[in-house]
Amino acid sequence: MSYIARLTSIIKRNLPLRVSLMIGSALSVLLFASLFTMFYFSRKTLKENALNRASYSLQQAMTNIDNILLSVEETAGNTYFNLRLDKPQLLDSVSARMMEANPYITGCAIALASGKDYEKEAWFSETVATKEAKWVRQQVEQDSVIDQFISFCLPIVVAGGNVAGVIRADISVSLLSGIIAEARPSPNSYCALMDSDGSFIVHPMENGLLTPDGQNMSEASIRQAVNAMVSGNAGYVPFETDGHRYYLFYKPFERAEVPYRTEADYHWSIGMAYDEHDIFGAYYRLFNWVVAITLGGIAVMYLLIRLIVLRQLRSLEMLTRHAERIAQGHYNEPIPTTPKIDELGVLQDNFLHMQQSISAHMDKLNELSNDIKQRGRELKAAYKQARQAEKMKTGFLHNMTDQMIQPAFAIAENVTALCGNDKESVTATNELVDKIEQDGTTITQLLNNLLDLSEREMDEEKGGEA
Repeated sequence: MSYIARLTSIIKRNLPLRVSLMIGSALSVLLFASLFTMFYFSRKTLKENALNRASYSLQQAMTNIDNILLSVEETAGNTYFNLRLDKPQLLDSVSARMMEANPYITGCAIALASGKDYEKEAWFSETVATKEAKWVRQQVEQDSVIDQFISFCLPIVVAGGNVAGVIRADISVSLLSGIIAEARPSPNSYCALMDSDGSFIVHPMENGLLTPDGQNMSEASIRQAVNAMVSGNAGYVPFETDGHRYYLFYKPFERAEVPYRTEADYHWSIGMAYDEHDIFGAYYRLFNWVVAITLGGIAVMYLLIRLIVLRQLRSLEMLTRHAERIAQGHYNEPIPTTPKIDELGVLQDNFLHMQQSISAHMDKLNELSNDIKQRGRELKAAYKQARQAEKMKTGFLHNMTDQMIQPAFAIAENVTALCGNDKESVTATNELVDKIEQDGTTITQLLNNLLDLSEREMDEEKGGEA
């Protein structure tokens, strides 16, 4: 027999165990259903809170980044209005004052169109060609070290609409990323600012600056997240990296509307990556604790139910043992009474009455059985006496019959002799007739005796029946 079959057999034979399992299972199902409902809505609420928190954090990060960019733009604009092109020897000191006035500016250059050194630079040529202020990304290699910058390029427009030069204010991406990282809302969250081509303007981690292109990341889930960011939509998407699961919340980067600020749309996107543990860590800890407490509570609950059921069914077990004893013929064993007035108490009282009734009936049956046995013995003795009387009657009848045979034969012989006599032997005939008469009288007396005996027996039987 298999283990499951043995366990099933034990459960079927053990009523307290079966009742305890039924009650415990029902309560466990209700408890788990309640916990599942609670955790389902708790997770839903946590997710909604995470969405709200991420939206708020994104807005805060976007505001912080925009404030930094705006401060650089204002510094460059103030320099533009105070700039004197007739004294080119002062341009280096003006650049130094720009860096002193704004701590976010890590590099500055004022390039004039007359200077041939900057004509081959993309930031210079594009700004001169478009005559619009813009932010551009650039890399500068110094001593085999590549620095990433985002630079605000402001064209210097003179009379006639010509561009006399460009004011460039640089912000180190590393510095900007560090400033943003300090304001992250959770220990494992990251903020990223991305260009329309999927390149990082603000990298989520300072040590990742050597991989500015998000679409060339090795993890496919990160590339999908990058593609979602540069789509220009708002939303969130999960991704995994280094064995951690993140939720990336993203939206288009919106610049504050400030007078005299360029309204160019750079199609930037900003994203905030939350570690799943930061979002649901408390939920998972609570879930683990609740599951552990629930399992322990179910075990304790089952033990309590088991004890209660055993205590409540103790009377039933006692009645079961007495029922087995009654089935074995022990009808007079005492059954204790109970002060309980519940169903088991009523059952025990009814069982006691049933036992007493069975005992009384068995006493009557024993008495009746003894009477039947006594009457059987008496009938047996009467039967023996009847057999003896029958034998005596048979012997008597045989004796009477034997006594009747001789007179009957004598009558037959006398009749034969009488028939053979002639009419003249009167005397002999009379003698034969007398003998026939005597023999007939003898037979008649014997028959009368038999009839009298039979009538007496009939009278005795009628008297016995009466």
